[in-house]
Amino acid sequence: MSSWISKPAKFFADKVYKHLESGSGAMILATSMLGIAMSSIAQTGAIWFNDKYSPKQKAFMIPQELTEGCITVLSMFLITKPIQKITKNYTKTGKILSKELTEYLTKQNLIDKRGKLNFNVRENIEEVINKIEKSDKYINTSKIEREKLIEKHRHALNSFDNICDSTSAITTTVGSIISTALISPILRNYSASYYQKINMDIYNKRINENSGIQQVHYPKNHNLKGYSGALKI
Repeated sequence: MSSWISKPAKFFADKVYKHLESGSGAMILATSMLGIAMSSIAQTGAIWFNDKYSPKQKAFMIPQELTEGCITVLSMFLITKPIQKITKNYTKTGKILSKELTEYLTKQNLIDKRGKLNFNVRENIEEVINKIEKSDKYINTSKIEREKLIEKHRHALNSFDNICDSTSAITTTVGSIISTALISPILRNYSASYYQKINMDIYNKRINENSGIQQVHYPKNHNLKGYSGALKI
């Protein structure tokens, strides 16, 4: 692979890894948004290259498809991100915690701080590890004994990271479901109504100019029940 391709590819891969290595939730959200965006672009292209649609039909259908895609992606991001943040804070302060870690914090006399805004489970476990590594007992003993002294603390740290990762993945999935199953369909319905009104106004104007036929009007609260756009989630 030539350098002018490999260098940008490596730069992009490094950026993606940097932003997504912190948890499965970030990866799920990014890939979901990317999948929906690519699906919308693909369906827009299908409309563009379909000879069965007239240029006037395409002028109406393409903006509608792109608008619906943007609505779905943005609603997913705006709904899922706050849920991720709330869950992350709950996990960080220990409000969401496994039985094993609860017992660990109790043994380390940290359980009373659990749930407080300024408490960080990970930082406190790391602080315990740092104190042990600086102690004379740790420094003056063998490598095997050192591992034994610090083993349970590193295990607690790994357990905490696993909890953070799993809760991030779960909350991201829940947020995505809420967005795609509840919020996005409502917003897309409003979008479809808007574009339908524009299309009917153009149609009525053309008919009126050519034949003087009475225009068709929709009530202001007209709702396209059962509408299903080109984008399928």
